[in-house]
Amino acid sequence: MQEVRERPMRSGKPVQFSVLRVPFFLEPDYDTSEDFQETNRERLLRKWSGAAGFAAQKRRHGLKERGREVGIEHFDLDRVASSTLASHRLVQWVTKRKGVTAAEALYSALNHRHFELGQKLNDRRMLVQVAQETAGVDPAAAEAFLASEEGVAEINEA
Repeated sequence: MQEVRERPMRSGKPVQFSVLRVPFFLEPDYDTSEDFQETNRERLLRKWSGAAGFAAQKRRHGLKERGREVGIEHFDLDRVASSTLASHRLVQWVTKRKGVTAAEALYSALNHRHFELGQKLNDRRMLVQVAQETAGVDPAAAEAFLASEEGVAEINEA
């Protein structure tokens, strides 16, 4: 988006667009409690029926290469995987209250925390902290939101 704003195809007439985030669950059946976790390695070996199937998927999809294209230099295969419901809800909530720019900053920071630092996306304390740091949300309001059921049906239906 930054590049399109800075160097539009037609000078003086920048392209305008909106971003609509649609939640996607890699593991829709994950337990949503903060206690649940498994490593990404465990998840992928289970998902692809063992080491041979997982290796074939890595070759087929080029995930490391695709990650590098968007600035993710190191995927930690042993990072902790968890339900992403809380993070999807929080991004949507921030979008509604603070706008797309704030939500995109939050989304980017959460991706960094998860994919590069290996943090769980169902860790409420981390989610609240990142929302406060990147989007300026009131931590008490974010905590109350995450403790509620608000937005759960909406995310599940998306």
